[in-house]
Amino acid sequence: MSVDSSDSITRILGLRVRSWRIALGYSQEKLAERAGLHRTYIGTVERGEQNITVANAEKIANALHITLADIPGTQQLKEFYELFPGSFSIMNTAGKVIAWNPFMRDVIAALPEEEMYGIDGMETVHPDDRAFVMEQFSAILSSGNEITGEARVLLNGGPEYVWRSISGRRIEVDGEACVLALGIDITEHKRLDSVRKYTDQLFSMDESVSVNELLQDALNAAEEITESSTGFCHFIDNESIEDQPVQIWSSNAANMLQHSGIVSSRHIHLNSPDVWMDIIETKRAVIHNDSAAIRKSRGIPHEAPSHISRELIIPLKKSGQVAAIFGVANKPFNYTDDDMAIVTRIASLMWNVVSRRIAEESVRQIKSSESWEESRGHS
Repeated sequence: MSVDSSDSITRILGLRVRSWRIALGYSQEKLAERAGLHRTYIGTVERGEQNITVANAEKIANALHITLADIPGTQQLKEFYELFPGSFSIMNTAGKVIAWNPFMRDVIAALPEEEMYGIDGMETVHPDDRAFVMEQFSAILSSGNEITGEARVLLNGGPEYVWRSISGRRIEVDGEACVLALGIDITEHKRLDSVRKYTDQLFSMDESVSVNELLQDALNAAEEITESSTGFCHFIDNESIEDQPVQIWSSNAANMLQHSGIVSSRHIHLNSPDVWMDIIETKRAVIHNDSAAIRKSRGIPHEAPSHISRELIIPLKKSGQVAAIFGVANKPFNYTDDDMAIVTRIASLMWNVVSRRIAEESVRQIKSSESWEESRGHS
């Protein structure tokens, strides 16, 4: 919809608020007081200079003793929600969708217009969050309070999803209690918050924490944030650090190996430069979202079993050369550039700490050697 159309709706909203206010004999100050808003806000709304939020529109409607739909009129209300930069839906007490905007239809449900009416709104929520959302839904209907919460919402019917902040309010449609729900994407915020927590944890670790633990914590964080099921770090050839293992797995991957009865096995081929030649030559991170590409890149014979469906690989470099491969694998849906940015950030933070620790240990060894040589010279 054009900007002119949006401005027109804003002006219509303002004129209707003003006409209802005057009809009741309210001043702007009295309306603002009853709605719990500032007088200047009411003024900008009435002049068509303010994009009114749904929450504030309901406050104004309640203060004017009218319903939300009475402010703009039915057609303007529909157009208002079509402009909303997120998901909008109205569900009846059974959770069936009776109204929606294009975002809800095209991005979340991925259904044609004629199939939208009556779909189960709860089916658009991630299965792990469904019970929580249903509980909040019931609370809104019973209490009448506006409730805001966070949940994972499926895209195109799943399995891909995004985190959304969802606000719900009880409204009446044709005399029936319903829930109006608005959702905003907060996935990026959630991810950045997880990286911040990992960063705080990393820099609060005691010096006694081993390199192995540092690597595994980083793998665990990268695995969790990207919704992967496996995390791994393989040192190339003899590039192991101090007395650390040449192969390190995330806690989840280590548990899976243990349950498979191969916890003590070393996958020697995973430390071979030939397996990771594409990474070693380009020194760049890579994403493979299909098993055929992984087989080709890793030289896995077609008839051999492969347990990797998707992978995201980050090279860890020492003196300009690839010393280790840091990766996550088997996300239920495709890895993205955002995933790569997150994993690169985590791997870089961890590798900087590990590299500093290696440098400090080298200095200590040199000083110890010099002291020993000096003591021999005086004996």
